[in-house]
Amino acid sequence: MWKVVATGLGILALLFSCVFGYFYFKYLRYETDFVAEYLQKNPQKCAIYYAKNGKVEVAHRVDTLMPLASTAKVIIAVEFAQQVASGKIKPEEPIAIGELARFYIPETDGGAHPQWLAEQRKTKKLQNNAVPLLEVAKGMLQYSSNANTEYLMWKLGLNNINANLPKLGLTKHQPLYPFVSALYVCSDEHSEAAMKNLPMSVYLERANKYFELLKIDTTTKANFKLANIPLPVQKVWSNRLPASTAAEYGSLMQKIDSRTYFDTATQTVLDDLMEWPMRLNPENKRYFTHFGAKGGSTAFVLNYALYATDKKGNKIEFVLFTNELKVFDQTLLQAEFQEFLKRIMKNDADSKEVLDILKKIQS
Repeated sequence: MWKVVATGLGILALLFSCVFGYFYFKYLRYETDFVAEYLQKNPQKCAIYYAKNGKVEVAHRVDTLMPLASTAKVIIAVEFAQQVASGKIKPEEPIAIGELARFYIPETDGGAHPQWLAEQRKTKKLQNNAVPLLEVAKGMLQYSSNANTEYLMWKLGLNNINANLPKLGLTKHQPLYPFVSALYVCSDEHSEAAMKNLPMSVYLERANKYFELLKIDTTTKANFKLANIPLPVQKVWSNRLPASTAAEYGSLMQKIDSRTYFDTATQTVLDDLMEWPMRLNPENKRYFTHFGAKGGSTAFVLNYALYATDKKGNKIEFVLFTNELKVFDQTLLQAEFQEFLKRIMKNDADSKEVLDILKKIQS
C-alpha cells in the first residue's frame, strides 16, 4: 500500500514539476522586464507610442484602431473641465449617491465603485448621502468607477462629449456610447453567437435605450443577470468598445501636458482630474512636476495613457494599447504593470533597457 501511495505521490510531484516548468519557461523567465518582453513576443497584440521632449522614439501600430476600455474616460474629463471653466456646471454641486447607483452593476467593475465610496466616507466628503460633483469626476478617473462614468455621460451630455473628438483632432476616434449600459444588451442575448449576429447599429440603439431607462427606472436593473455574460460574450462586448489609436492618445496626452492648448481655467480642472498619481503616491512629487494618467482594462485588454514632466523639464507621453490577450496573460501583465511603468519613467539605465526592447518592436 505504501508503495502505491509513494508511487502516486511521485507521479503528482512529476506532474507538478512539469506544470511549474511550463509555467516558468512560458511566463516567468525574462531578462529585463516581463511586460516589455511579452510585448516583444506578441507584437500583433499591442500598439505602442512613446515620445520624449516632442520626439517620437517608439511607434508601433500607432494608427491601428484598438478598444479603449476605460482610457476613453479622458474624453469625458476634457468635457467636464470645459463645462466647469465655462460655468455650465459647478464642481461643488452635491450629487446624491443614489443617482450614481442607478448605473452601478455589482461585480462588473473590479470593486472600483465601492472602493471610491469607501474613500468618500473616510475623507468625509460624503455628506447627507451626497458627494461634490468634482469628486464624482475624480472617482471616474482615479478609481475608474463605471457608475460615475455613465452618470457623467448623462450630466454632461453624450453629444457634448463626442463633439470634442474632431475639435481635438481625433479623427479616427469612435464616438463614446454608454458601454456599461451595453452590458444589459449582452445579458439579454447571453450567447456569443447571438451577440455576433447583432448589428452594431442595433446594439448601440439598445444600449442607449437601457441608458435612458436607467435614468428614470431603477427597476430596470432587475433585467441584468451576470451569469448571462460568460467570457465569450464579454469578448464581443470588449471588442465593440469605442476605439481609437495610440497616436491619437499620444497627441491628446501632449495637448494636456503642453499647458498651452487648453485655456487656464480648463487646464486647472484637467490637472486636478488627470494627475491623481501625484496624490495617490507622494513619492511621484519627488521626480515630477506633472504626472497624469488613465488606464483601462477588460479580461482581454490592458491599456494605459500617460504624460509626465520631470523636475528637469523633460516631457514624455506614453501610450500602450493591447487587445486579444488571453485572460491568464492579462492577469500576469496587470500584476507586473506598475513595475514596467516605473522602469519606463525613471530616465536611467534601467529605463533605457526597457525602451530598447520596445524600439525593437516598432513597425
